[in-house]
Amino acid sequence: MAKVKNKEDIKYALKYILLDFDVDEFLGVDIYDMERALETKDPELINMVDEILNKFKKEITEPGVYESILFITKENAPLLYGKLKNLK
Repeated sequence: MAKVKNKEDIKYALKYILLDFDVDEFLGVDIYDMERALETKDPELINMVDEILNKFKKEITEPGVYESILFITKENAPLLYGKLKNLK
């Protein structure tokens, strides 16, 4: 496994995301932090992403919200998109 650059920064961002769900912030910032975490292939960071998705599954999969999130992540965060499309 490659050494993860800025693991602590990514981990800090993911911990912040776990505190609260805001759809605007999720679409504007959080998806990119989560994508960076998935790109590392680090099991700890991937588990944190899974924890976020499970914790906020209800909010993420609301009608209208879910489709918007999928639309944006499909092009901008493909690894996260792969996890999200199987969330519902």
